[in-house]
Parts: sequence; structure tokens; C-alpha cells
Amino acid sequence: MSPNETPALAPLHAGILPGEPKPFYLDDGEGEKSVVFDTLFTILLTGDETDGQYDVFSCEGNAGDIIPAHIHPFTHEIFFIMEGAVHLWMDDEQGFKDDKVLTTGGFGYVPKGTIHAFRMEATSKIMGVSSAGFARFFHGIGRPTDKPGIPTPEEFYIPSFDQMKAAGEIYGTVFRPDYDFLDD
Repeated sequence: MSPNETPALAPLHAGILPGEPKPFYLDDGEGEKSVVFDTLFTILLTGDETDGQYDVFSCEGNAGDIIPAHIHPFTHEIFFIMEGAVHLWMDDEQGFKDDKVLTTGGFGYVPKGTIHAFRMEATSKIMGVSSAGFARFFHGIGRPTDKPGIPTPEEFYIPSFDQMKAAGEIYGTVFRPDYDFLDD
């Protein structure tokens, strides 16, 4: 796939968002949804609707495991905690290395090139905003669903490392299995 090609949407996702900059509404639970591990990611807005400026998505799940350390070389990412508590780790490898548990109303900004990871410490919902073109990464590593809400154990989807790596190559995510924030 060339860098200018956009991967085709799963049939379940096609037509949910307008695909161009025009007004629209979504009700609670609507959007392009994929289950990744034990978490539901719902894409609400993509670069298609913002002239390539930004994406908006939500992430909801129960307390669980840390999301593996990774970097987005070209993508800035925002974490806004709508409900719950989320532990966010960051290392810009230029002197800033910190972690914090963000609770409802908390905000974290991860600039491009920053190693980061997060873990939900309680049942939580995050609103994420990123540079355009990133959000559909969650479709690349997840399984499409049309069911809103936190997945039940029988709905969990564990992607293979090969699937994660392939999606990372398309959407600008580099996993760092050599980096462990928990060993600090």
C-alpha cells in the first residue's frame, strides 16, 4: 500500500461517518467501533471530515492491563478522561519522563515522538484527539463491532503482534516491546 492510499473500511464501518467535511450528528454509542483487547474504541471524526486536520475517538473499558509502550512518530495525541481513572506514562527521551493517574476531567498531552503507555485503573471512558489519519489504527488492530459499551469477556479480541505491527506501519505507531515503564 502506498503512503497516499487509505485502507478500505470494514463493511460494518462503511457509511457511518460522512467521509467529507459536512455537518452531522452522532448519538450516544454511535460511530465506527472496534474491540481491541478488552476495550471498545469508537471513532467519531476522522481526517476525512476535517480536511486532514484531526481525528476524535473514545476509548472505554474496565480496569485492566497496561497498553504496550509505543511511539507515534507523526501523531500528537490527547487524553481527556471523561469518566474513571487512567494511568498515563510518558517519556520524550529528552528529559521529560513522568507518569500520572488522571481522573475524571484530567487531561494529558502526548506530543509526537513520545514513548507512552496507559492503563485504566477503574472503569473509564477517554476522549482522544489525534493528528488526522491515526484513529483508524484501532480498526487495524481490532475487530469491528456494532455493539456499544464495554466489551464482555466473550467479545474480547487479542490481536497478534504481526497484526499490531502491520497496523502500526500503516498508521504510524511503533511498538517498543523493549521499553517497560513498570520496571522503573
